[in-house]
Amino acid sequence: MKRDKIACNCKNVTYGMIEDAIKKKGAKTVEEVQELLRFGTGCGKCKEFIPYLIRDILEEMK
Repeated sequence: MKRDKIACNCKNVTYGMIEDAIKKKGAKTVEEVQELLRFGTGCGKCKEFIPYLIRDILEEMK
């Protein structure tokens, strides 16, 4: 995964920021990650795929 790739343009959230929210800050759900990073509160386009990214990161951790 490219950590510097933008996942949410409106809030400038990167894949790495999402990964860190899960691995370093302990977020375990889409809602927890969204609360930390505020993604999806602009145009909303990222809300379609970020949940899958979060799911994949959580699966890797098992």
